[in-house]
Amino acid sequence: MSRDLDRAKIENLQRWVSSGHEEWCKDARLVAMGELRRVAPAFAGDSADVEVLPLDTESESAQRVVFEWTSPDGRATYYVTVERFGWLLPIAGETEAIVWVPTHAEIIAHR
Repeated sequence: MSRDLDRAKIENLQRWVSSGHEEWCKDARLVAMGELRRVAPAFAGDSADVEVLPLDTESESAQRVVFEWTSPDGRATYYVTVERFGWLLPIAGETEAIVWVPTHAEIIAHR
């Protein structure tokens, strides 16, 4: 499931973070965990429970990261993609200060 992205809302989030709030939004793993809590009712873990998948060629710029988590009962695997957008750089001031945004979540059910 891809999320509809609201550019104005993302820009406002970046302004909020750039003014010193919600620093965790600059950490791809923490943003992915927040999205997992939203889409995976069984997820209550911490960063050690989330694996980073190998990045594809599109992701080599470190602007896109895919995380994987399998439920403890093994019935589903969740993939969460987070991205940071270059158009936020003028607001953020530097690349490392750009917020990560969840853009896609996929659930693979296992039998």
